[in-house]
Amino acid sequence: MSKYVFGFDFGTLSVRGIALNLETGEETASAEWPYRSGVIQGEMKHRPIRLPDEWFLQDPDDWLEGIAKVSKELLKKGNIAPEDVAAVGTDFTSCTLLPIKRDGTPLCKCPEFRDNPNSWPKLWKHHGAQKYAEKIEEYAKSHTVWLKKYFGNSVSSEWVFPKALQVAVESPEIYDAADYFIEAVDWIVMYLTGELTRTNGILGVNAFWNEDTGYPDKEFCKAQACNFENFVDKLAGKILRVGDYAGNLKADSAKALGLTVNTAVAAGHSDGAVAGCGAGVTESGSMMLVMGTSTCHQMMYKDFHSFDGICSVAADGMIPGLYGYESGQSATGDIFDWFARNCVPAGYFQEAKARGETILQYLGELAEPMLPGETGLVALDWLNGNRSILSDYNLSGLIAGLTLNTKPEEIYRSLVEANIFGSKRILDNYEENGVKIKKTYAVGGLALKCPWIMQMCSDVFGTEVYVPQFGNVPARGAAVCAAVAVNKSDSCTGFKTFSDAAKVLVPKEIRVYSPDKVKTELYSPVYGKYKELHDFFGKNNSFMRDLKELRIKALKQK
Repeated sequence: MSKYVFGFDFGTLSVRGIALNLETGEETASAEWPYRSGVIQGEMKHRPIRLPDEWFLQDPDDWLEGIAKVSKELLKKGNIAPEDVAAVGTDFTSCTLLPIKRDGTPLCKCPEFRDNPNSWPKLWKHHGAQKYAEKIEEYAKSHTVWLKKYFGNSVSSEWVFPKALQVAVESPEIYDAADYFIEAVDWIVMYLTGELTRTNGILGVNAFWNEDTGYPDKEFCKAQACNFENFVDKLAGKILRVGDYAGNLKADSAKALGLTVNTAVAAGHSDGAVAGCGAGVTESGSMMLVMGTSTCHQMMYKDFHSFDGICSVAADGMIPGLYGYESGQSATGDIFDWFARNCVPAGYFQEAKARGETILQYLGELAEPMLPGETGLVALDWLNGNRSILSDYNLSGLIAGLTLNTKPEEIYRSLVEANIFGSKRILDNYEENGVKIKKTYAVGGLALKCPWIMQMCSDVFGTEVYVPQFGNVPARGAAVCAAVAVNKSDSCTGFKTFSDAAKVLVPKEIRVYSPDKVKTELYSPVYGKYKELHDFFGKNNSFMRDLKELRIKALKQK
């Protein structure tokens, strides 16, 4: 009988799953389940409780419902017997953080805490902890060596410590009631196995942890807030590596997923970093652009380099044996979606509908034929702040060059260009600091669905861009993790290495985009103008922060 592995990718809006035949690599089934509550922003779903602008939460019930629905759908679609599923793997948007009780109960499920937003999971793009990130960064710069060495000398409000510190300061009763703070993917693994484990690569990216020094000490934590001194105790749990065996499904979880207690569970992974496993990329010098609602830049490299402007560098961050470097942009698809919902005339929607296209497909057809510089516009893609290389979520977006003749498709193209320019600035920063990029890959919905954007990436970067021609890359990566982990369990039916697993479980079809040398040359001065705006508004200039303060004051007055 054939054996299978399931991979579950918990995204921003849904959970996606994939079933792979361990022997042939065949994709037997795939499925998706949208979260009922989606992204909780503006107002809580269960009660009309207002949330500040930069708060983004999720409901853990959505995750549990999603993995159960998707698992059973995979069994049904693939005609797979439950006992033939050897292992499951998971990945999650990261850092998505929640406070829990010792038995795994999220505090948002406790009646006494349910109406307090600080008891709920803070989604990766929650930036309500920005002032706490700034406080931690200021202290760490003058009191540690590890911030500059491992974390690009900056602290993101998306990470574990700022989000937990926000709870400790604003809702100490919730902080005290929490036995643990846990990444969503580690919580899912805990739900599946009953064991509290954490994955080293994620800790090395988001939680100030590394194998040499461990977590920050009590003195560091106490300097942030008096009640924060013992925070590291709330990060307890066995630390695993990517591809490790975390345990087997416990009885109630197996029943919920329609599987058996003989099914192994892999250590969790982050949705950006797992893309390397899913695309079969395991070589040093590989840069991966994971393009979705945001863009994650994940770099595999054999050597350790320390430099400003990255989010982090972690041993075994993507796969064992290589350093994983992470950078990113806080919004990509979110920007394009924002523009379509708020800035496009009704006539464009009518024309798109008449053609049987989405509004973004129609805008892309209008924008694609334009030459670099033709719009007369240059934009900054900071509509959700800047993750890299400035690491400042107080920054905001900008479009320069607007006239009474500017058309929606020109603005749309300028936003696409700005996002690609932002990626180029990140890639240039790696090269400038000795991390040499041999190949650039792009995965995700945008990479598959928008060839003109991929061609623009190649033209702007001036290099080839490799795009695997299959979807569900993170979910496939989670399944690959499962295939490696099951080899470490009693069943021994998987693969010893990620390279071995990729040869069987990852398709070989890749589309290569080569740069148009003429367009690359034309983009050079446009990119130069982008860098001028980037440095003027992003470095030593409070203009955008001042605008944000004025908005906050006005809203409070209102």
